[in-house]
Amino acid sequence: MQNYLEIGQVVNTFGIKGFVKVNPYTDDIRRFDDLKSIYLVKKNQKTEYEIEEVNYQKNVVLLKLKGIDDMTKAESLRDSHVVIDRKDAVKLPEDSYFIVDLIGLDVFSEENTLLRKNY
Repeated sequence: MQNYLEIGQVVNTFGIKGFVKVNPYTDDIRRFDDLKSIYLVKKNQKTEYEIEEVNYQKNVVLLKLKGIDDMTKAESLRDSHVVIDRKDAVKLPEDSYFIVDLIGLDVFSEENTLLRKNY
């Protein structure tokens, strides 16, 4: 089980005050409202950022991160993957799973016939 869950990717900057545009990978993008911090991963480097402000524009999340105060700093975060600690993940209903937890599992029919073997 992975300790961190990927919930989006920084795809661009927004404005001149250091906001970044995040393409969310979650069913409910409003879940960013509940986060106090995130990790950004780029070139295998993981850095934690405190979230100062969250806004929404269509299906994109706009994040203002502490210490990122201009467009140049925000641009340096482009293509970073947004991850959170598993403890900060939303609570799923019973019999629901995160996709990352299903990857690599064997698949069976309701009759217990093996449909796909993981190699």
